[in-house]
Amino acid sequence: MGAEGAYQPDSWDVSAGWVIMTIVVGVCVALVAGKVCYLIARNHTATKYLIALVLVLGVVSAIMMMIGGGGGEEVRDFAPSVFEATEKSVQPVWLSWLNPLIGAAGVAVGSGLVKIFRDR
Repeated sequence: MGAEGAYQPDSWDVSAGWVIMTIVVGVCVALVAGKVCYLIARNHTATKYLIALVLVLGVVSAIMMMIGGGGGEEVRDFAPSVFEATEKSVQPVWLSWLNPLIGAAGVAVGSGLVKIFRDR
């Protein structure tokens, strides 16, 4: 995607394409994590702990995002390094709060704790 595709022009705000990619990758990773967790533990107790961990760390991350704020109004006139992108990128606040919910739901579905497709 590159820096020009990941950010809005002359800004540290992430683009709509980046937001969509983040959501899609988050769902896929959460589904796989839930499946792996269940395959290793062979019960849903570990899955419930993983869901709790995802929620707690996600909420802490969202709070830190709200406090930190990223690059703010600073103009981005260059392709940033990975360190600068990590430090200054600004994603929508709603996405910061949606990520733990996506992660928890994906882990639950991936592990089979919640069935969205019923066997006939």
